[in-house]
Amino acid sequence: MSEPNPERLQCISIVICNEIYRDEETKNLILVGTFNQIRSRVFPCRHPRMSVLVTLTNGQGSYNLKLCIEHEQSGLEVLTMEGPARFSDPLAVQDMHIRLRDIILEQPGKYWVMIKADEEILQQRPLLVTAIETTEKGGQGNDGE
Repeated sequence: MSEPNPERLQCISIVICNEIYRDEETKNLILVGTFNQIRSRVFPCRHPRMSVLVTLTNGQGSYNLKLCIEHEQSGLEVLTMEGPARFSDPLAVQDMHIRLRDIILEQPGKYWVMIKADEEILQQRPLLVTAIETTEKGGQGNDGE
């Protein structure tokens, strides 16, 4: 078994949006269409694309990072992505941009977008998935987006 990391990795933020771009001149990130709610008329629903920006600091050594999306009530993991990451400077702030495609959400409810390091939850952000109800006259509901 490997030695524990000397520092506890910290997550400063998790942001959910449609797209993330980097300005090549300034190296700044441009986040487009931030959101914390998905609305759908049918379930299961497919969300075509989503980007997640995770900002980490206080890293020293190697970690197994995992991004998960989990339905709160059922505990069903909708998505899990994981891989190794190495940090050499605990004072550095590192942005991780994760692109997700075709996410299947089985049912409405609260979902958690979470980042884990070595199986420990560093941070989580709620993502509310709601059903849009149609009107009695057969019309469409207003999705507000």
